Amino acid sequence: GQTAAEVAAYKQMQQACIKELNIAASDANLLTTDKEVANPSESVKCYHSCVYKKLGLLGDDNKPNNDKILKFAQIRFSSLPADKLKALLTSCGTTKSATTCDFVFNYEKCVVKGFNG
Repeated sequence: GQTAAEVAAYKQMQQACIKELNIAASDANLLTTDKEVANPSESVKCYHSCVYKKLGLLGDDNKPNNDKILKFAQIRFSSLPADKLKALLTSCGTTKSATTCDFVFNYEKCVVKGFNG
């Protein structure tokens, strides 16, 4: 599980990205609770990649660091068996998107859907 410090640091990163991208409070509430935002703006689409960058899940070249993403996902979706989670991350990771923002946004949506599905 996550330590209180890790949770606090993660929440701080979320808030920093919301501020950086000027995301409206209503959208921010949806993003931070893994709910879907209807008709997401560019800022909303870039939220997840902003958080991923702060967490070190995306390299400077915007390539996903799969090992780190898996570790992070195991903390977030700890109720899912590791092999199921790995399969989900792998299938979601094949999403082709024009931009990093789109890729991470679609990836997150895919993972959350798979987890809740």
